[in-house]
Amino acid sequence: MRQLLEITPLPGYPEDIGRWLWAMEAVREENLEVVGGLTQEELDWEGLDGQENSIGSLLYHIAGVEMGWLHFDLLQLKEFPPEVKEDFPHDLFGADRLTAIKGVPLAEHLGRLERSRAVFLDAFRGMTLEDWRSLRAPDGENYEVTPEWTVFHLVEHEAGHAYQIRSLKRRAAHALRQ
Repeated sequence: MRQLLEITPLPGYPEDIGRWLWAMEAVREENLEVVGGLTQEELDWEGLDGQENSIGSLLYHIAGVEMGWLHFDLLQLKEFPPEVKEDFPHDLFGADRLTAIKGVPLAEHLGRLERSRAVFLDAFRGMTLEDWRSLRAPDGENYEVTPEWTVFHLVEHEAGHAYQIRSLKRRAAHALRQ
């Protein structure tokens, strides 16, 4: 069967917005396939020297960054709403790297990713193209940002971590077999 490689806008959004949201979903789907079936050891593995971000830490980070851009930059809130805050009991960043998230089962990471994406997509329902391209000036930041650029950035962000996750998975499998 011939594979169709095309972008199909997510239904329920203006076409331009739906195309970018499709891209977010495509990158997420790829990451979910890569992490499916990982053991706790693989999720928590921090490289041979113990100094790398684990896959679990990266999954936590991906969801947290998505919620940060939505709530702090686009919606210009001062903190996460209670239903989102529950999913992020740890800081996103440590001193030199991401906060180490260890011992958290894969199902919990997958649930967090699913819930944060649902919140994100829901925030874009009913958005007009004018609003999609309107700048926001978050308090305390030296930039203005549109929802359009934010979604581009989040696609780029998660795709970059997808490579990192694949690398960690491959190296963890090898190291943990030794």
